[in-house]
Amino acid sequence: MFEPVRKPEANAPPSGRIIPALAVLVRPELMEDLQGACAELSDLTGLSSSEIVLRHGGGLVLVEQGVTGYDQVILTLAVERPGTAVIVISDQLPGHMVRALMKLEASDIVPTTAGIEEIIDVAEQLRETRSIQGSGATSKCWALRGAVGGAGVSTLSIESAFSLARKVGPGKVCLVDLNLADGMTTSFLEAVPKLDLHALAAAPERLDQRLLAAWCWEHEDGVSLIAAPRNPDADMLATEAAILRLLDVACSAFEYVIVDMPRHMMPWTKSVLGAVDEAIIVSELTVPSLHAAADMCRETDALRPDGAKSKLVLNRMFPKKRFRAEFAVDKAEQAIEREIHTTITSDWDAARTAVNLGKPIADVKPKSPLVADVAAFVDKLLPEDAIEAMPQAGKKRRAK
Repeated sequence: MFEPVRKPEANAPPSGRIIPALAVLVRPELMEDLQGACAELSDLTGLSSSEIVLRHGGGLVLVEQGVTGYDQVILTLAVERPGTAVIVISDQLPGHMVRALMKLEASDIVPTTAGIEEIIDVAEQLRETRSIQGSGATSKCWALRGAVGGAGVSTLSIESAFSLARKVGPGKVCLVDLNLADGMTTSFLEAVPKLDLHALAAAPERLDQRLLAAWCWEHEDGVSLIAAPRNPDADMLATEAAILRLLDVACSAFEYVIVDMPRHMMPWTKSVLGAVDEAIIVSELTVPSLHAAADMCRETDALRPDGAKSKLVLNRMFPKKRFRAEFAVDKAEQAIEREIHTTITSDWDAARTAVNLGKPIADVKPKSPLVADVAAFVDKLLPEDAIEAMPQAGKKRRAK
């Protein structure tokens, strides 16, 4: 699901074998040696246990006894993501850590004298046992957040989810509404809010794919929705552990997860923005909105791994993508010194009709310029391998 933090630059090992993806918490010297042995190498240093579970749970993890935080990583994965394969470098692992490893579906211990080739041997054995496909869940997670109130984030999240489903097929896309106190997605789609926030907050570790399925509402167009009933006290229940666990399990169950985030800061906001594959800031083409968007983009960029940038989207644009006073997009970019990734044309009549009918805009007015802009926006975010794997009909729509 997540882009690797580091890429190999050193020479490959003598055997020429490469570990496709590996997340590691080891001493710097070993980290350098592993550079040439991994196609995708992710450094876990500095990440919290919750972030590690969200980014790399379900993948292949290597930790070294004695490195700060190694024990917490093992204990957290054993409880929250037992499907993760873990290799531990140790000569004498404490009994309680051995018991934690036993809770994992796949694990092994190698001595501190083990060389790169031995680590590769163990990694291959675990990958064969678990059929691991990547450094974490193989899904993609995109989070949308408004720079100002009323920027249309929920509408854009909904339309993006349905546009994506039309491209990749039904049953593969999940929309998660994290506006827990006053979310609008269920009202817009006449959906049933099924997320039990009290149960999630009380025991996040109990959430698995089976329970998640009970909390999902599925639209006839093939998009699943996770949303909680409106509750003014919901934000107090939504702990960081609960939200990260929710997204982690959602990403293990769906190929694509789109997150509709609140504009105001929550205890989990920074962790989510730092972990998702794409952080998208939504604004409008007005001077106050642009300033707010530029500030939020800079704040988000500081949270992103490996220098990845957030993407700025201008919503509710006039047909010629200009402000009434001829405030052009290129001038806006110069003013805030930031590239505008995408613009979405406003179609108020179509949007109003759609929400009144409880349908996505594409079902009401498929030729709306808003629908076309959202489709182009989704195309820009999709990785090339996902485009190649799209159904033939989706490829044809993209080519038009």
